[in-house]
Amino acid sequence: MKLSARAAVPGEPSPEHAVLADLRARVPTAIDLTVSNPTAVVLVHPPHVYAMLGDPAAARYEPDPLGLGSAREAVVDHYARRGVAVARDSVWLTASTSEAYAQLMLLSCDPGDVWWVPQPGYPLLNALARPLGVELRGYPLAYDRRWHVQTETLAHRVAAEPRSRAIVAVAPGNPTGACLSAAELAAIAALCADRDLALVVDEVFADYPLDARCDRVRHVDGGALACATFVLSGLSKLAALPQMKLGWVVASAPAGPMAGLRTRVEHLCDAFLSVATPVQLALPALLAAGDALRPRILARMHANLAALRHACADGPADVLAADAGWVALVRLPALFDDLEWTIDLCQHAGVLVQPGYLYDLPSPPRVAISLLVEEDRFAVGVDSMMRRVRSLAGDGGLAGS
Repeated sequence: MKLSARAAVPGEPSPEHAVLADLRARVPTAIDLTVSNPTAVVLVHPPHVYAMLGDPAAARYEPDPLGLGSAREAVVDHYARRGVAVARDSVWLTASTSEAYAQLMLLSCDPGDVWWVPQPGYPLLNALARPLGVELRGYPLAYDRRWHVQTETLAHRVAAEPRSRAIVAVAPGNPTGACLSAAELAAIAALCADRDLALVVDEVFADYPLDARCDRVRHVDGGALACATFVLSGLSKLAALPQMKLGWVVASAPAGPMAGLRTRVEHLCDAFLSVATPVQLALPALLAAGDALRPRILARMHANLAALRHACADGPADVLAADAGWVALVRLPALFDDLEWTIDLCQHAGVLVQPGYLYDLPSPPRVAISLLVEEDRFAVGVDSMMRRVRSLAGDGGLAGS
């Protein structure tokens, strides 16, 4: 049979990816500071939480393209507790945030149309856009003690691309941890309204603040904006339940376009009906369970971040500021590039980190570290990493950066 070019797997893994895979195989005892799966680092719920999927009501199948009303009402309540008013009819459920992205691409784009995505950023959207025929273009984030959207550059690039259809804001960003400032949100929303673009806001890490003094936007209220806005979240991060496979979209738009949009959303979702009934029935309880577990996750993240900052203090490495999220970025001396640092730290310090190039992070070299790792293991790994960095660079600061 002939196969679609859209479904083609990208070429052979890059030499850099092959090196990283080889490292993991050759140093099996290395402390893995890249783990982003909460269930792999003992961040799990009590057994009764998982038993909630056994509701006998799941024996009856009454599909709703947008998701069961009770589940969507739970999403409404979730936002109400955060000070954002959401109408139930503006919510639809998906099997994941990835599926939500794919649906929004299908709803907003014909093949060859363009979405604008932040750089640096997580590479997931590349894997989704290619088979859907959507072109991704990057807009820059700049770091000057905090991350900032270069809104003027974004506006110029969008104006030069007639096939622009949406702007994506990942807030908090992954791996930057940056939330949008009120001014940035206003500028991006105005650009979307002026150019008739959708604003897609990924908030999966919004409930994991790292900076208590942060005055940036924690939860985007699309209803207060003059453009079509789609806010994404789900159980994977919010409740540390990636295996439950339930996410959602909250849509807001001017009254006219919203009616036509809802019809298309229902038609698209009805073709797949991808969200299982048991997890929809359990959603109110699963969200409550997430509220109970999240303080434990936050405590671990803040303890690990404090340990990392202490280990890097007055030395040749620097922890970048972040508003929220599960990741810390560490700037290392410019003795090597980020991949060379990753290799060296694995071979000589017994520590696995992620090189910044995976996220399109520019030089100077930066590596990404997960804050979810068990505290004792994290402290040992960070100590070993910094002893190696100091042995190579001394305590003379960020040489060459």
